[in-house]
Amino acid sequence: MPVHTAQKWIYAKPFVNEPSLENFQLVEEPVPQLQDGEFMIRAMYLSVDPYMRIYTLNAPTGSTMIGGQVGEVIESRHANFPVGSYAFAQVGWRTISVCNPDAFETRKPYVLPDFGPLPISLGMGALGTVGNTAYFGFLEICKPQPGETVVVSGAAGAVGSMVGQIGKIKGCRVIGIAGTREKCDWLREIGFDGTINYKEENIGEALKALAPDGVDCYFDNVGGQTSSAVKGQMKPFGRISVCGTISMYNDRPVQVVDPQLDFVWKQLMQEGFSVHRWTDRWFEGIEQNCRWIREGKLKVRETVTEGFQNMPQAFIDMMKAMLWKHIARRCYSSDAALARKWIYAKTFKGEPSHANFRLETEPIPASLRDGEFLAQAEYLSVDPYMRPYMLAYPEGSLMIGGQIARVTRSANDQFPVGASVFGQFGWRTHTVCDPAALEKDKPYVLPDFGPLPRSLGLGVLGMPGNTAHFGLRELCQPKRGETIVVSGAAGAVGSVVGQIGKQLGCRVIGIAGSDAKCKWLEQDLGFDGTINYKRNNVYAELKTVAPNGVDCYFDNVGGDITETVLKQMNVYGRIAVCGAISNYNSAVGKVTDPQRQFVFKQLRMEGFLVWRWNDRWMEGIEANLQLIREGRLAYQETITEGFDKMPDAFIDMLRGGNTGKAVVKI
Repeated sequence: MPVHTAQKWIYAKPFVNEPSLENFQLVEEPVPQLQDGEFMIRAMYLSVDPYMRIYTLNAPTGSTMIGGQVGEVIESRHANFPVGSYAFAQVGWRTISVCNPDAFETRKPYVLPDFGPLPISLGMGALGTVGNTAYFGFLEICKPQPGETVVVSGAAGAVGSMVGQIGKIKGCRVIGIAGTREKCDWLREIGFDGTINYKEENIGEALKALAPDGVDCYFDNVGGQTSSAVKGQMKPFGRISVCGTISMYNDRPVQVVDPQLDFVWKQLMQEGFSVHRWTDRWFEGIEQNCRWIREGKLKVRETVTEGFQNMPQAFIDMMKAMLWKHIARRCYSSDAALARKWIYAKTFKGEPSHANFRLETEPIPASLRDGEFLAQAEYLSVDPYMRPYMLAYPEGSLMIGGQIARVTRSANDQFPVGASVFGQFGWRTHTVCDPAALEKDKPYVLPDFGPLPRSLGLGVLGMPGNTAHFGLRELCQPKRGETIVVSGAAGAVGSVVGQIGKQLGCRVIGIAGSDAKCKWLEQDLGFDGTINYKRNNVYAELKTVAPNGVDCYFDNVGGDITETVLKQMNVYGRIAVCGAISNYNSAVGKVTDPQRQFVFKQLRMEGFLVWRWNDRWMEGIEANLQLIREGRLAYQETITEGFDKMPDAFIDMLRGGNTGKAVVKI
């Protein structure tokens, strides 16, 4: 017969917005007798955490409220859990529980290590899941370096306060975002260098004042407009660790400014996580945090509510304290007498037109200095990135871009007459270049393409091909049998990404803008499935062509398509952010904040510019060249004839008129 009776709180009514006492019901139940391999634990401290609000939505009403607790083992038939020991277990809101550790696939119960004079309640906080969330989530994902600037949202919470202090231990400058003056005062007491009260201050303006040089690492507990404001001030190669999504726990996901452009141009990395991925190192985190507390380097604070009957009120009070109600603002020559060049005549607003360009001429020098060479353009590139990049240039600047050119005169042995070179020479017919005077974007002589056209040096055997090669392999790291989705799949980059994915043994789905492009992707390039986003419902179609979800997403577009794909990513999915075509010709749109997907699916997203692999440039070209020669990599070019047609080719490319690489032949 049962000896004990347990009380437990059940999920009585589905949450709608803020939790209330009506959502909970206290019931009793008998505690079964122990079987071999089990132990019985009596709760001493129970945890209330923000994640419970969203996780419980997946549970049926009548379920025991989820959560962890620290308790005393009062009976045991398990040698590792002796009577009298203190254990942590994920057994929910209940006073007495029977546990069989073998029945837990993850989050297995464990006996607390010796905390010495420290309270055992820390086993749920600084010396348990909370502390390890801060320790691993911050150090393993953000990888902070001394001198860097770290921003923490939800900074006065159990996790955020520890993240900030660990940042200080690692020699960083730390800024915390919290919701009251008292919390901000406390954060400064424990060593934060600066604080922002989001209820009284504009986050964007306050952050500019506190971090004028930008943010290196962002530990994100909240999502929403707060995160949008912080991401807008990240430095190049900034790292974002997505721990929680508090701003959406009591409400629906919010609309935020699409961060796609920031991820591409700044090459940001964002990764969501669940701390239980580090279960095999669990006690490493606990022991290190315990040492820091004993050394006085880490200060902890607990808000303790007395009485099991007050569990719902403690949960409600905690959630109210976490609400984030605010708005943040984004806040002269023997080859030709004259060279011709296209000028950026008028700032782009919306879709480019002929009014944005002006054709000019200039004399070509009659002689060269030592180290210089004269190159005559043969093929010029038009690419999506030119549209946003030119916004940083004043009117009257030369239009930027790469070209394949032939060396016609030379005073540089490395660039002999007759050589075919790639150079970032812009939209011009003739260029005098001194490679030694360039800090970056140095020209290079094309390797031997054999019978292949030299124009491929602008596409599959140049920047787009290397973008596909390195961006997919290095960031997505696809594994055989996984599913890859490519947006902008019929473009110069996307079409190569998909084929490389097939070479790696993956299932590849392409998203493009016409039936003809989709047909080309499937019939000629071997894609396993395609979606015409202009004609079909992307969400429904993706469910059909990728019924097991998406493992890797190579993102060229951003916007609604990306929002849709992220909803169908698998756990530990990887996203390489290459472009943001959806935002190039129009104001940056808004998308539903994907914070939940990043946390619960532990997604990793990283924006990139291909130039980060400059030191391996020829490696990518040679790899793609070998695939072409073996018949395993197909390509297509959309060629426009005539230098006079540069603006037409550019405008048509941004409208999606090209298949494969868009090139202008001189």
